[in-house]
Amino acid sequence: MNKKVIIFSAPSGSGKSTVVNHLLTKFDNLEFSISATSRAPRGHEQNGREYYFLSEEEFRRRVAANEFVEYEEVYAGSFYGTLKSEMERIWSNGNIILFDVDVKGGINLKKLLGDQALSVFIKAPSIRELRRRLELRGTDSPEAIEARVVKARSEVRYASKFDVVLINDDLATCLREAEECVAEFIARPKKKVALFFGTFNPMHTGHLEILRYLKEHTEADEVRVVVSPQNPMKQKNYSKSARLKNVKAAIARSGLDVKVSDVEYHLQEPLYTINTLRYLREKEPTCHHIMVIGADNLTILSRWYRYQELIDEFEIWVYPRKGVDAPALCEEHNSRSAIKGIRLLEGRLHNISSTEIRNAELTGKDMSAWKA
Repeated sequence: MNKKVIIFSAPSGSGKSTVVNHLLTKFDNLEFSISATSRAPRGHEQNGREYYFLSEEEFRRRVAANEFVEYEEVYAGSFYGTLKSEMERIWSNGNIILFDVDVKGGINLKKLLGDQALSVFIKAPSIRELRRRLELRGTDSPEAIEARVVKARSEVRYASKFDVVLINDDLATCLREAEECVAEFIARPKKKVALFFGTFNPMHTGHLEILRYLKEHTEADEVRVVVSPQNPMKQKNYSKSARLKNVKAAIARSGLDVKVSDVEYHLQEPLYTINTLRYLREKEPTCHHIMVIGADNLTILSRWYRYQELIDEFEIWVYPRKGVDAPALCEEHNSRSAIKGIRLLEGRLHNISSTEIRNAELTGKDMSAWKA
């Protein structure tokens, strides 16, 4: 499911609603997210169309029940917020959510959703022009207009927190620019994230070479080291906190632009790779997750938990290991895979492993040169 969202925010009177309504006519896969509010309807507004109109008491009750993704008390006693159920409704329709929210709500949603969201701030060319538009709208008293102008002066200072800032001076130009940035975001491919799994006990120079290869010679947009606290196919090892610390220190010393993930430290044991990949796919829907393993793992891959589902759902990159006929094994597993997603990397063979380092140290051999 493509769980993208597009957020439009602006001071009142900047033309945000005009832009949002225009976009809904141009993109069939956009669906407007109806916010909830505790204010009374204005003009011809209807419940369930412009807003879900709730009493202040009902709004507060739903806040207490954790039913909102975000909410703000924009004015005293006047709440606005996004219901979780509304987001899930739109995503279940297979559509991209289009938000029309206040500035604080837009910042909160972007912070929560990250790369999953495009946030756009719309500005009037000046506060003077904004005041004129509010007066022409004819829906507010002079006192209310003054309050909105004061608030707008504060809100424009947050424009830099948005991905895109559009100045609504000429409406036709603003609409065209809004169409262009939305079309680009919708067409944007998923970010490719290479996940190098391992217990890294210890992390060694061979690991760093693999990470360097992934950064310099593949199309991965991001590379992560996923430290596994326990491999279910190995004897228990309880040095997991020390190992995570050591991996972070090794990556910091290497200078590589690589992230260290402790995601498996927060998942229920026993840990299985497919469960971790599915968890990340759910949490990061704008990412394409790729598992990176050594060719030696191909010899036992069919024994992994939910093996068939793993090779049918996820791309796998394989780096060579000595003594393993990697090309033949990749071909064999691809013959069973629905997506044929197992790819052999062209990096050189690595002649060291964590197991070899540990075994050598037991005999008193100095292996410090191999450690990362």
